[in-house]
Amino acid sequence: MDHRCVSFAVALALLVAAPKVGISAEPPAAARSSIPTLADRLKTGLRVQAPADVAFCDVVATHVRTGRLPGPLVDSTFLWATQRGKKYPFPAFAHVMRIKATKLGVSLDQPAARP
Repeated sequence: MDHRCVSFAVALALLVAAPKVGISAEPPAAARSSIPTLADRLKTGLRVQAPADVAFCDVVATHVRTGRLPGPLVDSTFLWATQRGKKYPFPAFAHVMRIKATKLGVSLDQPAARP
């Protein structure tokens, strides 16, 4: 039997057994509390320190949560800014996010309304 067939058989068995063992798309309540939010990921990954920068990350996360900004757009801008090799990636992220948000008709300079 080919190793690909064995791998396929194991994967198929796991898929068939998954509903029986209680695997779900939603993590358990205890694990859910330890998952960082988008705002937390932005603040940590962009090495945010100033209160105005923290507020900017909160505004961006709120706009994503309310659907005014697409999450993949924020994620790709975050990855671009952090992979540039700069010690403090926040200024580049904020500059590009303001440009992209303006093109979508979203202002990031004022606090977003809470849902």
